[in-house]
Amino acid sequence: MANQLAHDKMCTLWNEVAETTGMKMALSKDLDVYNMDSDANSDRAASEDSNANDNGSDREYIPQDYRFDVKDGIVSSDSDFEDIIDRMIPVNRSKSKRVLARIDAKGLRNPQTRKKVVQGFSRDLANAIDVTAYQTMINSATMVQTSTSAFDYQSAIDAEVLMLNYGLGAYDKKLFLSNTDYARVAKDLGNASRDILVNDAITRARIPDLATFATMRSDYLLNLAAPTPAALTVNGNQSHTVATYDAQGFYQDNRSMNLAVNLSTSATMPVGTKFTIAGVNFLHPETRTDSGELCTFTVITTGTGTVEIQPALVTTGPYRNVSSQAGAGVDVTVLNIAASKPSLFYTPESTLLIPGRLPVPNDAGAVVPVDAVTEQGLPMRMTYTYDFHNEVFLMKGLVFFDVQVIMPNQLGLILSNQT
Repeated sequence: MANQLAHDKMCTLWNEVAETTGMKMALSKDLDVYNMDSDANSDRAASEDSNANDNGSDREYIPQDYRFDVKDGIVSSDSDFEDIIDRMIPVNRSKSKRVLARIDAKGLRNPQTRKKVVQGFSRDLANAIDVTAYQTMINSATMVQTSTSAFDYQSAIDAEVLMLNYGLGAYDKKLFLSNTDYARVAKDLGNASRDILVNDAITRARIPDLATFATMRSDYLLNLAAPTPAALTVNGNQSHTVATYDAQGFYQDNRSMNLAVNLSTSATMPVGTKFTIAGVNFLHPETRTDSGELCTFTVITTGTGTVEIQPALVTTGPYRNVSSQAGAGVDVTVLNIAASKPSLFYTPESTLLIPGRLPVPNDAGAVVPVDAVTEQGLPMRMTYTYDFHNEVFLMKGLVFFDVQVIMPNQLGLILSNQT
């Protein structure tokens, strides 16, 4: 086993990696970290396959809030009683990012070498975590603001109005601009009058908050591709019944449902596809009144003939969210008809970064673990061992986590140039 001096240096190195990783995070730094020890319920694991060690799953559940129907009048009856429905959100913690490297004994003593190792580890781990969060949020967003033109200030205003229509006026609002949309805003600022801090925007790459959003920009681009066109229609009347358990007795994820769609394939409705269903409007989540606007859905699992979508269509009871079921034969209209680099808008409550820990067995032999935590609370683990033949330390950095959009109806994206 490595001597104490080497171990101290390894601990210092990894703590610096964790600290610097947290500093370099952009989107994931803004997400809340959920403590699974507080309210998580793991009494009913999902299927045996989901918990098998070979796929790295680690499933627990986050409970959603209860809702009830309020009735008029003083007099009540037995029929007024409502069942308590436990709605559980599965957390798989199946996402992991790793980096492996070698550092020789001399390099471990060299401050410049250690500094470069810290910078490299932290930059690449932070980017990997951020990209995972960004892609998950793009795929899961169910509010969609589209325009046929490039992004401008009006796009942010339209996104804000959409959030108001979804009953989110009292929530904090965040806007995460893609690089291309950020460039459009910066260009507008460059042509604007001095009273909106043009110098600040140009020289420091900062932009003012747009509408009522706390505004950030991405450090990279992710693409939402356009599906292959097809005349998609609903295959049979369909809706979702909210329940605590499914037919097998496992917790049911009431955020999603399977929707049978004629001509649906992995090409015509890939993961992340945004679409509407004719005649299906979204309800205001608090008053449960018809908004008069079509509800937007997203594909979270693709397939042939059937896709898994969010949100599930609920037409009755306290959790109803749409004006009607998906009617047999009605049109399914895809919204992302052109490839786009989408921007996100969301509430802080919509998405959670969920930490996970992987302990190292006590009998791991010469493998030594070092644990550290980013300022966001995301655990990071390094294991190392010493190759005495070559005088090098072999290091493996690992981050084990999940990103869960627990409220897809509070997460949206802006699609520009949809022509």
